[in-house]
Amino acid sequence: MKDSSLHLLPKRDATVTRIEYIDALRGFTMILVVLQHVALYCLNLKGVPSFHTFLIQVRMPMFFLISGFMVYKMGLEWNVSYTLGFLKKKFPVQIVSTLCFFLIYVHCKGFDVWQSLTNEFKVGYWFTYTLFLYYIFYSIIRIVFKKNVDLVVVLFAFLFYAIAYPPFYDSIPLEMEVKTLLGISHWYYCFFFLLGTLFRKHFIVVQALMDNKYWICGCLLVYFLLNVYDDCLPQTGVIHGVSGLCKKISGICVLFSFFRLYQQAFSKKFFLGRFLQYIGTHTLDIYFLHYFLLPVQLSSVCWVFEKHPMPILELCFSLVISLIVIGGCLMIGNVIRLSPILAHWLLGAPRSNNA
Repeated sequence: MKDSSLHLLPKRDATVTRIEYIDALRGFTMILVVLQHVALYCLNLKGVPSFHTFLIQVRMPMFFLISGFMVYKMGLEWNVSYTLGFLKKKFPVQIVSTLCFFLIYVHCKGFDVWQSLTNEFKVGYWFTYTLFLYYIFYSIIRIVFKKNVDLVVVLFAFLFYAIAYPPFYDSIPLEMEVKTLLGISHWYYCFFFLLGTLFRKHFIVVQALMDNKYWICGCLLVYFLLNVYDDCLPQTGVIHGVSGLCKKISGICVLFSFFRLYQQAFSKKFFLGRFLQYIGTHTLDIYFLHYFLLPVQLSSVCWVFEKHPMPILELCFSLVISLIVIGGCLMIGNVIRLSPILAHWLLGAPRSNNA
């Protein structure tokens, strides 16, 4: 397959040229996030047969993988000076913006601030905070370890995955409020964040692997067989953890390969590509705002899907609601961007940006 994205890879400089199908993939993953929240919070489909059972296995791992992919800079030497500048640049949007929307949402819902802050999911606003911790972890790894960096990254990836796994998580000698405040249960996503940095570093190899029909065939089989016959596996902690990790990795590879194979369709030449890329470059607008726009009075629809499970119809219904919510988020986001100050502190836009 002819690769039209190889020329986009930087060689020695630290600048990153955007790859269109990666932005489209990020946009698609953001749609999956809203789709899942519609299913859980609006339709209350917990335990009901649904496509979300499979989508949830790849959406957040893929999101963090892309985040790690974007962080890695070829030819860049990580040191204390660069790290402090990098974290200073990320702090306003990852922490300040998140805290602003968190406090507004908690006030609107009438929740207790401390209980919400020490909640595992922080009423939904855990992602950017957790991602900022990953930036710190990765910076420390790159500063401390100068040799065999790839091996060290892989070892730390498995370490974070193990720390957050229930048997190890429960044995951590910290108060539960401290563990939930730090979001340690979400640290296993750091595995995919660190994997994303390796994807970027060895992108030529990754692309060749994703183009290999035997590799993708194997990933499809692993993903399918583990999901179909998961109940046949021993339900021990280690086996269950390995099975879950294999599902996520194989699902990520299949999804990544699909967007790469059809990258022309996801380019700006076509509406689908422009649409997904626009969402992919405005994920913060959607993430921060969509919780305010999720409909809650859908009890009659919930009853229909609970009593008469129809996965395809439910998926289509959830998708329509999700696209309406995303459209509202983008509109509100563009209104906020009328003010460069608000756009910077609430949505992470560069200070020089105008509407």
